[in-house]
Amino acid sequence: MRQFTGWLFLTWFALAAASPALSAPRQKQSPEVNLVAFGDWGFGTADQQAVADAIAAYAKDRPRFDAALLLGDNFRVTLEDTDDPNFQTVFEKMYDRKRLNFPFYACFGNHDYEKDRFKVELDYARLHPQSRWKVPSRWYRIDMPTTKEPLVTVLMLDSNKPMMTGADWDAQIAWMKQELDKPRARWTVCCAHHTLFSNGAHGDNGVLQSQWGEIFKDHKVDFYLCGHDHTLQHLEIEGWPTTFIVSGGGGARRRSLLRDNRGPYSRSDTGFAALRFTESAATVSLIDSHDKLLHVFERSTDGTIRILATSPSDKATEHPLKVIAGFDEDPKHPATQPAAAPQGKGRTTEGTEATESTKKKF
Repeated sequence: MRQFTGWLFLTWFALAAASPALSAPRQKQSPEVNLVAFGDWGFGTADQQAVADAIAAYAKDRPRFDAALLLGDNFRVTLEDTDDPNFQTVFEKMYDRKRLNFPFYACFGNHDYEKDRFKVELDYARLHPQSRWKVPSRWYRIDMPTTKEPLVTVLMLDSNKPMMTGADWDAQIAWMKQELDKPRARWTVCCAHHTLFSNGAHGDNGVLQSQWGEIFKDHKVDFYLCGHDHTLQHLEIEGWPTTFIVSGGGGARRRSLLRDNRGPYSRSDTGFAALRFTESAATVSLIDSHDKLLHVFERSTDGTIRILATSPSDKATEHPLKVIAGFDEDPKHPATQPAAAPQGKGRTTEGTEATESTKKKF
């Protein structure tokens, strides 16, 4: 009887270990995508290095990042050919692979078209597939993660209409509509260099609003990310279902704000945007070059916006004509403090108080 009982116990133990029905249930890990986004970066300056260091510091103690989204004006230095050492100095070494080991997907800004730098950038990606530099064409689609059920669909677009032929511009619009008509992930993000809306020196872009805006509205694009203005902005515009993020603080000279009557947040500073996507919400953090949180908000899948933490926005310049003409000086800021929000319940992951106020999208 003892031999039978021992054999029965061992048989049960083996079945339990092999059978999911008998073993302890495993919790399914919720999908998550983490991105950083910034533009106007390729100067090889101390400001660019400071932003690169801040991105590395932010990424160090957080879940893995899936990609960086580069929002144009990528190289403001000479690029003679794909062997130009500036590829190493301004990109490969600046964003050290040991600290930032994920792909960098780029779109083109107006300065990338100067001296045909965009062609060299395309060729470098093609000839160096092992590099983290990824730009397969002037416009393209990324689904992340690369599984049967991605969480985020990203369209990398070219907003440089004056530099493009009419046929190319129309082809991109047709492609954009086609891609947005296809099955997409839970979240849709469109990226380009130029602003649709901005409180900064370049202001709003009526051409993109009319030619891209209706497409964004019809297809309920969640986010539009851009650079061009050397600022960090979060804009919610009445009548638009899309959230607008300007993240042009990658290292270029800061530019003053032309207006301060739209928000919820605008600041003339170097830094970047960090985006965390889950099935139920997207959390966006604007972070300066000292790795300090400036502004944090959450967008739910139904478009509800909740500010989690913030700091004061900058005031508009008192010299708008100088800003428009490009003669404004680099604004000087006191040392930026960590984001502090009004008193309320709950805490963000950074330990700052979160507000209870919510704003339903228009």
